[in-house]
Amino acid sequence: MRQIALACAVLSLILMGLTVFVGPVPLTHYNHWTQYISELGATGSLTGDWVSGLFIASGLLLTAFWLMAAFLFPVSVASVIGCCLSALNGLGLLFGGVFPCDVGCTPNHPTVSQILHDVFGGFGYFAGVIGVFLIGAAARRWPHLWGRRLFILSLICGLPAALAVWLIGPEFAWHGAAQRIVEIALAVFTLASALALQQRRWGRSKL
Repeated sequence: MRQIALACAVLSLILMGLTVFVGPVPLTHYNHWTQYISELGATGSLTGDWVSGLFIASGLLLTAFWLMAAFLFPVSVASVIGCCLSALNGLGLLFGGVFPCDVGCTPNHPTVSQILHDVFGGFGYFAGVIGVFLIGAAARRWPHLWGRRLFILSLICGLPAALAVWLIGPEFAWHGAAQRIVEIALAVFTLASALALQQRRWGRSKL
């Protein structure tokens, strides 16, 4: 299961990377710093259909990884809740593809799809950031070097993400940059967690 979990995490991040780097290519005026990633999958966008498909696939894989991690990491209340919250971030990405935003992602009269996109995506980000801190707190007690590394990394990734997540609203001019900070932080922690699972058989001992 550890290898399957690693494959899910890596494939999820690759698909998200394709969205970020390949998605804007057909759009001549797209700006990563001032526009949402979701605008690449917006209803009516030139890249809308296939980018929304990548969101769904990436979110499904990310959710699967964190649910498996909940069983593969040493079991504790903090680690299980943290992994489940991180899985909710994956579901936020999945449903962000199922319910694409409207053109521009900040309409004055949002459709139901736009509202659901904002609800799932916003909740997913907050859940993912909290999950990082909880997993890091649990990892601090794991009797292995990778546990201490994950604890330190949870602070390195979690603190910038916790600050940036409040700036993703459209009222902040550089909301695209804030979103990228959150996405990168969560992606780095996800990859590190997937690699940590490969280092040893953690077992199911309660810590």
